[in-house]
Amino acid sequence: MEIALISDIPTYSGGLGVLAGDTVRTAADLNIPFIAVTQISRKGYFKQIIEEDGTQIEQPATWDPEKYMSLLP
Repeated sequence: MEIALISDIPTYSGGLGVLAGDTVRTAADLNIPFIAVTQISRKGYFKQIIEEDGTQIEQPATWDPEKYMSLLP
């Protein structure tokens, strides 16, 4: 599932990702044992630019997973 946890991490594209992120945060706030799984891609989704003539240009939304995550023992 896609999960929106931090806006700088492009692992979601819309409302369902935000809802999933809210579910994960709520479980953490309530100290509910919870595991969330998502795919991690260094390029994430893309940034969309629309030219004046209506042409779409895609630019990769790159990010560094190591900046936000740590290995488990």
